[in-house]
Amino acid sequence: MGELRVVKTEELAQSHYRSGVEKPSQLGRFKAVTRDLTEKALEIVNRLSANEMSKPEPQAELVEDYYLLYHYLDFLKRLAS
Repeated sequence: MGELRVVKTEELAQSHYRSGVEKPSQLGRFKAVTRDLTEKALEIVNRLSANEMSKPEPQAELVEDYYLLYHYLDFLKRLAS
């Protein structure tokens, strides 16, 4: 096994470029981060809604807010994809 060493970002990008792997664009990275954050937010919203929906009488305002937030996040996730 070889020796471990720190690799600079520029050096890593050049090695990927030489190997035929395209460098991700800034837009591609932005979209990936946005998609990941949106998926995490959707998981949290779903967890919170499960707690509220399991109550005998969930608050109508919270249920409505959940559906609005869910649709906004879902749209954002699809837009980033």
